[in-house]
Amino acid sequence: MGVVRSLAVIAIAGWLGIMAFVSFGVAPRIFRALDRAVAGEAVAAILPRYYDWGLVLCGVALAGCVFQVLSGREGWLRPLIGAALCGLMCGLLAWASTVALPRAEAARRARDDAAFARAHRASVRVNSATMVTAAAFLALETLSLAARRGR
Repeated sequence: MGVVRSLAVIAIAGWLGIMAFVSFGVAPRIFRALDRAVAGEAVAAILPRYYDWGLVLCGVALAGCVFQVLSGREGWLRPLIGAALCGLMCGLLAWASTVALPRAEAARRARDDAAFARAHRASVRVNSATMVTAAAFLALETLSLAARRGR
């Protein structure tokens, strides 16, 4: 496995780990430990950096995949699919950061529970889709590496 390919895999594996840790560890724990309003503010304070890191890590992986496509050393299909998956993750994160998060924050500040619930559901769906896409990227890399070793 080349250095660029390894960097892309590490970036996406790291992002998947961060997503799982925040989604299943940090956020639920904050809501159990703090008053709901305070917990909401705490999680809202974390999310902008969460999305920033996601965009950075997915952008690094996307650049690595594009580099692999352009170099042509390892073929073009696997890195092209990887680039498409990374591009999809970047798009999902950009939408969550620029659309879903501001909607949720505006609804939270206005105390509009219905609007907040809609924005939160959309955000959860996008986060889930991003996790599935990251897992698909890692599965693609794992299967293609296993196939190369089996030759």
